[in-house]
Amino acid sequence: MKLQFINALLGGDFSAMDIGITQLATVVNNSENHKASILDLTFHTKNWQKHLHYNIKRFKPDIIAISCNTLYMQYVKSIVKEIKEHYDIQIIVGGYHASMYPKETLSIPEIDFLIVGDAEHSILQFLDEYEKGGKNFSKINGLWYKYKGGIKQNNEGCFLSDLNNLPTPDWDLWEDLDKYFYYLGMLYVIGSRGCPYKCTYCDAIAMAKAAKGPYYRVRNATSYAKEIAMQWEKYEKRGMRLAQVYDQVFTINKKWVKEFSQAYRQYTDVEEHSFSTFARIDHLDKERLKDLGKAGCKLLRVGIEAGNPYIRNTIYKKNVSTAQIKKTFKIAKENGINFTAFYILGGPAETRKTINETITLARELNAARSAFFIYKPFTQEGMNQIEAHGGTVDQKRWEKADNITFDAVVKLKDIGPVGVEWMQKKAYLLTFGKRLLHMVATDKHKYFTHLATYMTRGLKDGLDYHYLVPYFHIYGYDWVNK
Repeated sequence: MKLQFINALLGGDFSAMDIGITQLATVVNNSENHKASILDLTFHTKNWQKHLHYNIKRFKPDIIAISCNTLYMQYVKSIVKEIKEHYDIQIIVGGYHASMYPKETLSIPEIDFLIVGDAEHSILQFLDEYEKGGKNFSKINGLWYKYKGGIKQNNEGCFLSDLNNLPTPDWDLWEDLDKYFYYLGMLYVIGSRGCPYKCTYCDAIAMAKAAKGPYYRVRNATSYAKEIAMQWEKYEKRGMRLAQVYDQVFTINKKWVKEFSQAYRQYTDVEEHSFSTFARIDHLDKERLKDLGKAGCKLLRVGIEAGNPYIRNTIYKKNVSTAQIKKTFKIAKENGINFTAFYILGGPAETRKTINETITLARELNAARSAFFIYKPFTQEGMNQIEAHGGTVDQKRWEKADNITFDAVVKLKDIGPVGVEWMQKKAYLLTFGKRLLHMVATDKHKYFTHLATYMTRGLKDGLDYHYLVPYFHIYGYDWVNK
């Protein structure tokens, strides 16, 4: 059986490749009877139908698979409709949105099958059964499908308990991999799944309840370090400049961090092969920061979320003090580690005053990169908080939302969506302006030459200038490794 995964990204944000479908496609290709490919629309948004048809006709899939992200569902609907209008091909979906809202997702007329939870085992079972004629779909756990005009739900899906036996993701399945390396310079790696925390803005809360089994799992630290070293050896000459570690709580276990750090130093040159990872401030004690610094961690990606303690800790439930944040930044920089600091603007209970407090804290922390996201109400608790504090969601804006980077959707008592968007512009002006001046002063005319080249090539590749400009300064300029 031939299975074609489609990366359903039509909104212009090219900042990440989908680790999930890469892992699943690799699993399928490692099986004896099936073959998988990845059809990526990221660099073909202006002519996506033509690119879609060309690749479907070239690969001739028996089944098409799509991973569903809540913000991309508008694109999923357009793509599956286009497919069904031209081909008699069954479509199966999975991913976060499908697992959390299976009935709603499967009610889309063009979708035939859906898998809840981790799909590495069930996708192979599904392909085996589909090849036999599909008489025993009812035996596949987590599979939902249309049957005699209705929807049939099998036993609940599950989360894999052991991640250590999964094959190393094959990024060569992405035909535009070299373009990603040019624009971003990163390869994505992950050694865990899930998160044990319950931040009110994150849909991991609902995802943890979508299937049976522990949601947070982590693989062996040494084998993970060896995998990243192997990816460096494979992709460095093609443009890999940074290993982008995508574990949500990479630093949660002190012993594991030490083991990973020691193994990473053993298997690769940490001076040349740096990495960036997500972290939580409350995990970053002196010992862990020292170990990470020795291992070549150049950038920690941390959620500060808000400058106001009430917003940060009562609304978002981060439980981290401002003093703790400042102390951690100081110790990290002493160990050669800088930060990408994430902030959220326009969430429940926010006011102009609290947003200005966030901007003030961001300027004081002076992270290497400061990212100001716009709040999106992904969770029911978030929706309840908005209402409890006198806010409302602009449904027209929310239906069009396809990113967390721009476009406010919440009207607060003190400030509306447009006001939040202006505050975001202010935040970037006051935090990024200093860094921009330093870039220009350091590289002089080369800065403008590199920017012009990046923009020209990006527009030629069909990318959106709204993303090209910030991503040049975040990724393309390669500030981490200068």
